[in-house]
Amino acid sequence: MANYTDKLYSLKIPFNLSIILAFSCFFALSGCAKYSEEVQANLTKLQNTKSCPGCDLQEIELISFDLKGADLSGANLTGANLRRSDLTGANLTNTNLTNANLLGVNLTDAKLTNTNLTGVKLSYSNINGADISGAILKDAHMNSSKVVGSRIENSDMTGANLYNADLTDTKVSDKTLKDTVLCKTIMPSGRRDDSGCKR
Repeated sequence: MANYTDKLYSLKIPFNLSIILAFSCFFALSGCAKYSEEVQANLTKLQNTKSCPGCDLQEIELISFDLKGADLSGANLTGANLRRSDLTGANLTNTNLTNANLLGVNLTDAKLTNTNLTGVKLSYSNINGADISGAILKDAHMNSSKVVGSRIENSDMTGANLYNADLTDTKVSDKTLKDTVLCKTIMPSGRRDDSGCKR
């Protein structure tokens, strides 16, 4: 009888432990530890002050947030989700926005000089009057974006998708646009370019 009870007890401990581990994993997946302490502190600072230069903000989620005039210069926003946020006049100089989700954001008059925008999602965004000089825009998704009266000088736009984008009055050279996808694209001169449309 004692041996039978001991066996039941020995089985009960792993069972209880597995239940505890299962609940721990569930709560972790629910967002209890969504960000590291550093990233969470930086995110809180950004939300309260609109200023976090040089901060680690990797993979943060800040949707439809007011970041007008924010200072995010030199910050690491790799994989961040800022879709539909207002970044009017924001300072994003030297910021890393690799693979960030910026769908529908407002970047009017923003500073994006020397910014890494590799693989960024910028579709349906307003980027009018922005300075995007010296930036990396390789494989950027900029379809249906408005980039009117902006400056894109000495930037790498290899593979960038400019389908249905409006580049009216933007300062950008033909060399910079050479390896981009141009289809239904309004060029700086106002001319429509369909050279990249699939026939």
